[in-house]
Amino acid sequence: MLRVLFFFLAFLSLVFATRKILKVPLYVRRSFNGSEVFLARSADKGGETLQLLLQTHNNMEYYGTIAVGNPRQNFTVIFDTGSSNTWIPSVNCPMSNSACQNHRKYNSSRSSSYIPDGRNFTLRYGSGKVVGYLSKDTMHIAGAELPYFTFGESLFLQHFPFSSVKFDGLVGLGLGVLSWSNTTPFVELLCAQRLVEKCVFSVYLRRHPREIVFGGFDESKFEGKLHYVPVSQWHTWSLQIAKTSVATQQIGGKSNAILDTGTSLVLVPQQTYHNLLNTLSAKLQNGYFVVTCKSGSLPNINILIGEMVFPLTSSDYLMEVLLDRKPVCVLAIAPINRGFWVLGDIFLRRYYTVFDVTEKRIGLAKAK
Repeated sequence: MLRVLFFFLAFLSLVFATRKILKVPLYVRRSFNGSEVFLARSADKGGETLQLLLQTHNNMEYYGTIAVGNPRQNFTVIFDTGSSNTWIPSVNCPMSNSACQNHRKYNSSRSSSYIPDGRNFTLRYGSGKVVGYLSKDTMHIAGAELPYFTFGESLFLQHFPFSSVKFDGLVGLGLGVLSWSNTTPFVELLCAQRLVEKCVFSVYLRRHPREIVFGGFDESKFEGKLHYVPVSQWHTWSLQIAKTSVATQQIGGKSNAILDTGTSLVLVPQQTYHNLLNTLSAKLQNGYFVVTCKSGSLPNINILIGEMVFPLTSSDYLMEVLLDRKPVCVLAIAPINRGFWVLGDIFLRRYYTVFDVTEKRIGLAKAK
């Protein structure tokens, strides 16, 4: 049998590869497709920020509700800053594809606003792929409507791990260069149609109510001021890490890091990972590196970004798993054979994050 940790990391490697409010005087609360939504209206400019509450499953998946078509067909989706395309399962997927059959499926014949596109697509992931064709329809999200939105209807979903996840599909929040040709990705279309006042969005994952806000940010959700840094690679939501240390020991130097809501762990280059294991005195046990579970006994991992240190405490970077029916602690950090970091949900739970499309910058502050 596969061990619990191996399954967890294998799942996260796929999620990684697939590859979130302005101060206003009035909030209008609505129920939208089974999820609570707040529409925040600005009294001085008349613009809107769209707030969508997120659900979570074991702090591994964070997803919200959208609808597609007229009349609306509801879906739960991950909002993924590591990709730019959007896809949901199609009613035309074969009965033999259990991963597709286990989720809600879009039926174009039931929508009066459906427009065929006809192009095929294949998205390759770390543990498989998604295959289908492109279509256009109206997307409904947080009370807003995006007509003529191009998305993928998936005909094939790799059985592992899509058959067991809670979400149906994915909405890409990445920059346009990563999108399918001759398509406008979700965030850019939302801004182009002026459905939000500012072309930014923000993510809060630390506590319920978890949320993603389009058009601004919520100052009540973080401490102090936002620390802005420029996007380090123009085609991704990335920033530059100057160095990383544990206590006084440096374990990593300058590196790019992708902020990815579609990844649960923090992923680091292999040499940085090995340096971290040595510094934390991790022990190899039955094929896994384990560390002490004693609270407060391990030092912070200090990540220097734009002349400001963003620490991860042991409560952030440790997770308890069962190994041979006994609880042990392992790192919620994994190695990748790449020269960059991926700051996934482990990091994003600790830090409120603002993604500024217009200024091509990222804002960080400690989440309350």
